[in-house]
Amino acid sequence: MDSLKTKAGTWYKLYRPAKQEIAWLRDEFSLHELILAELQRPTVRPKVQRLNNHLYLVLHFPIFNDKERKTYAREIDFVVGKKDIVTVSYEPIPPLDEFFKTCAVDKSCQELYASKTTLHLLYHIIRHLYEFSLRELDHVQEKIGIIEEEIFSGKERDVVAEISVVGRDIIDFRRSLKPQGVTIESLAAEGGALFGKDLIPFLEGLQGEYQKLWGLLETHKETLDALYETNTTLLNIKQNDTMRILTIIATITFPLSLLAMLLATDTVSNPILGSAYDFWIIAGLLLLGAAVILGVFKKNKWL
Repeated sequence: MDSLKTKAGTWYKLYRPAKQEIAWLRDEFSLHELILAELQRPTVRPKVQRLNNHLYLVLHFPIFNDKERKTYAREIDFVVGKKDIVTVSYEPIPPLDEFFKTCAVDKSCQELYASKTTLHLLYHIIRHLYEFSLRELDHVQEKIGIIEEEIFSGKERDVVAEISVVGRDIIDFRRSLKPQGVTIESLAAEGGALFGKDLIPFLEGLQGEYQKLWGLLETHKETLDALYETNTTLLNIKQNDTMRILTIIATITFPLSLLAMLLATDTVSNPILGSAYDFWIIAGLLLLGAAVILGVFKKNKWL
């Protein structure tokens, strides 16, 4: 467990809390038994509750894994009291650790983010996590830009896998963030009831941060969907062109093969075989037949 003292109170940061740490939280802060039970295991859905003199908040944030090229939802539990704030995580969350370390060594950070109330500190922690998610979405936007360039450079087949990978990122982002909408809206009411109505407009600012993030995510989703449809259309056009060419070749060669087979038939009376220049006559007939078929195709605009 790490701790950081500020003017507003003390921030305790726990990672996979052991039973001894849970017992210490119970004795030190007189936390409600429901909160203590929740802190011992991850929670599937986001939530916000007011229990005794503490605000209990569960949120999930998307964290991209570079090695696996996959986004995972990482949970953070917040327990906010008048003079203390506890954050509990169960998997590594780099932006949370980054913000904690920055405030631990930078006094101006403490003055800016943690000089009023613990609820102000909560606001800035969540806002920093949303800003980190925005930076991750910037990388998604870059990938979408590369995909767009490759699609219109004739590399439709090469980007199919990349479209799927970026699409999975967007799906994982949506899975992490969408359930938070109602929770963030409820946070203003619950926090205002515990800390005072004057702080409600401040907490409502988090709704704007959330909507900005969600709006950008929706834009990326719509853009990728449009690129997927465009790529699929271009691939179908190329495939249709290939099938048309193969059909034309088959249409031309079949009657010519039939004609050549008939002319090569060993019969008693054959007007061509055995005569002078029989090879050139047969070749000429085949070429003439091919020219006639091609002429019919062009006249009907099949070519």
